[in-house]
Amino acid sequence: MSVALKLFAEKGYYASSISQIAAKAKVSKGLMYNYFSSKEDLLDEIIEEGFTALTELEYLIEKGSKPEERLENFIDSVINNLFSNFSYWQLYLTLLVHPSVQKRYEKRMKAFRDDFTKTLSTLFKDLGSSNPKLEAFILGTFFDGLVLNFISAEDDFPIEKIKHSLLKKFVEQKSKRRR
Repeated sequence: MSVALKLFAEKGYYASSISQIAAKAKVSKGLMYNYFSSKEDLLDEIIEEGFTALTELEYLIEKGSKPEERLENFIDSVINNLFSNFSYWQLYLTLLVHPSVQKRYEKRMKAFRDDFTKTLSTLFKDLGSSNPKLEAFILGTFFDGLVLNFISAEDDFPIEKIKHSLLKKFVEQKSKRRR
């Protein structure tokens, strides 16, 4: 799966074949079909694994006793995930522009987005936000943009400065309002 993810991210899903994946993974094509019935099945597994990892990030919101700590833990975790799962995010972005692939994962993406928004809305409510759902959408949209910009300009991207600014906007300002 990791070889397929890397190939899909670098060459594109449609430009990568099971034969190429098997050769790069140093396994036979037949063995690939023992585990995955098709390239689509392999992609499904990769996407599901990615959603599972993202869902685990949501649970990090529960870590920490104060809402500010919980949000800081979450923001840190999302940014760390971006670094540690670069190929997944690269693939994610390329798949989003393919209408047929978008359609294939539409329900799963919507369920994830709804759950993500609900979890963040609760956190923003705990932070005293006057419009927690809007704050959740804004942060989610920010993360989408962060991924896009980071993937396209990894070496020039001031991730630490952005992280600090993000924490200042969403954590420190909310903390001051609550006092």
